[in-house]
Amino acid sequence: MWVLAVILHALYYISPAYAANAFAMVFGGGKPIDFGRNFKDGRRILGDGKTWRGLAFGLLFGYLFGLLWYLLSQSGPLDAVYLDAFDFRITDPFFGLYLASGALLADMAKSFFKRRLGIKRGQPLWGVDQLDLVVGGLAFAYLFAPTFIIWEEALFLLMITPAMHLFGNFIGYKSKVKDVWW
Repeated sequence: MWVLAVILHALYYISPAYAANAFAMVFGGGKPIDFGRNFKDGRRILGDGKTWRGLAFGLLFGYLFGLLWYLLSQSGPLDAVYLDAFDFRITDPFFGLYLASGALLADMAKSFFKRRLGIKRGQPLWGVDQLDLVVGGLAFAYLFAPTFIIWEEALFLLMITPAMHLFGNFIGYKSKVKDVWW
């Protein structure tokens, strides 16, 4: 039972970061965050794939996912289930915003370094593309709310996220939201 609780809590916990990543992609477009500027190496700073609209929607939906979990952990039909399974409540209504911010900042940092390596938008950097949202989300959230996750959960997320990321991207590709399946 403990292993199942760890898995469920890990997925529940990281869902605001997953949501931020997905909604930034789905609702992205418009003005690029780097305003089309190049870095001193002559390449784009981030590229057209990182937009203000995507950032705003990613942060909004990441926050809303976290707020939903916060409210459900405080009262309501899942209150008793939550306490039985995880033995504590989320005490910060902004924990989803922390995870979403970290996930999207890590995604932008990854794009910056991919451009420096000459990797074009849409081209893969295997491993980094799949794990940036988890590493960034957990690191950023840890700064503000260090007690919400245990190391076993972080390890589980590092193992499962690449497959979930590829599956989500495949769905995005099939639904014409993404140009590539990875």
